[in-house]
Amino acid sequence: MYKRNRIYIWLIFFIVFVAPLTSRANYLQNLIDKAKPRSILKLKKDIYYGSIVVDKPLTIDGQNQAIIDGEGKGNVITIKSDNVTIKNLIIQNSGDQGWEMDAGIAVKRANYVNIIHNIIRNCLYGIQTKYMNHSYIAYNNISSKPYRQVGLRGDAVRLWWSNYNLLRGNFVHDSRDLIIWFCKHDTIENQTTTKSRYGIHFMYSNYDRVINYRGDHNMVGIYDMYTTDVEIDNVTITNNNGVTAIGLGLKDASNLVAKNITIEHCTRGIFIDESPYEPGMTCKFKNIRFYFNTIAMDFNTDVTRNKNLFMHNDYVGNYRDIRISGGMLNKSRGYWEKNYWDRYIGYDLNHDGIGDLPYFELKYSGVTSNSTPSLRLFTGSPIFSLIKFIKELVPFSKPSVLLEDKKPLMKLYLKNFMPKGDGRNG
Repeated sequence: MYKRNRIYIWLIFFIVFVAPLTSRANYLQNLIDKAKPRSILKLKKDIYYGSIVVDKPLTIDGQNQAIIDGEGKGNVITIKSDNVTIKNLIIQNSGDQGWEMDAGIAVKRANYVNIIHNIIRNCLYGIQTKYMNHSYIAYNNISSKPYRQVGLRGDAVRLWWSNYNLLRGNFVHDSRDLIIWFCKHDTIENQTTTKSRYGIHFMYSNYDRVINYRGDHNMVGIYDMYTTDVEIDNVTITNNNGVTAIGLGLKDASNLVAKNITIEHCTRGIFIDESPYEPGMTCKFKNIRFYFNTIAMDFNTDVTRNKNLFMHNDYVGNYRDIRISGGMLNKSRGYWEKNYWDRYIGYDLNHDGIGDLPYFELKYSGVTSNSTPSLRLFTGSPIFSLIKFIKELVPFSKPSVLLEDKKPLMKLYLKNFMPKGDGRNG
């Protein structure tokens, strides 16, 4: 009798508590399993529970009212088929296992996938893909788990071996990175990233493009590592002002073209590390406004990679326009032509808009923060500025030329410009 009562108790417990949880988790999956391939599954206003798997061509439309909740376990949505569309959903509460890359949406070996107009929140990774090609990720609002340490958050978007994809109009915030690994021919346009680590991070990826990007209050705006033929156009990066923060960074990158860019109030505007990497290649920087940065350009590259071209850029209000670290500190870096320098003191007798004397950035010998890193704490202090002034006024040795612009501009080259849109509009 006692055993029978105990069985009844467990049966009642299962019916009251366990069965509803199981049924609610399976309800949406059952709808997906019963749907015909290439049909449209429109969800009513409700909370649906994952994790769900889409393994057939299908459109799931949340109609801006449905929520899919992963209940803190694994991926909320996993896509394993071509021609899948996920749109107009709130996707939330993925698992938190970093080694599993728990995500709001995980795409595995699927092409022609559309992920449009979704809110992805409290998911460790927002969207992570493996071998996804010819797909469209657009107008999504993506944030990660609200960990205080940025490195513990997952990536808002992580493309892995994924080619010919278009990311348009996404708004990323409070996440870690948007990272492109081992990819080719991907385009990111109208992207906005704020309060994250890397706004956009390319790794071993070639022939990719960034158009109309806005980054604010991140650790790094755009970082380009081990890449070839990346184009960056019409970008604004502001307020990356942590100790090691960067606006635009290059590491072993070749044939980069960066143009129509504003970098403002950053610790380092552009950081160049051993770039261009491939022999015979170059990196070009045109129409860039460096406004009020601590260091406009920071070089960690030797003169054998002295192939970078800087043309039609404006340098205004920066504490330093150039810093060089590493070996061969007394050699110039890159080629400068027709840039505007607010420090230039010259004249234009023929009124052609170009200074009659070259502009030089010089390095004087002596104790500086470059040669003695521990002194960088005092950079910008009155005593440090006085020492720098005395060295330039009464140099004790012949200075080294860090850069020479033979045709400096007398007036600002660029008019005010801003990116055409940001990821919050669509």
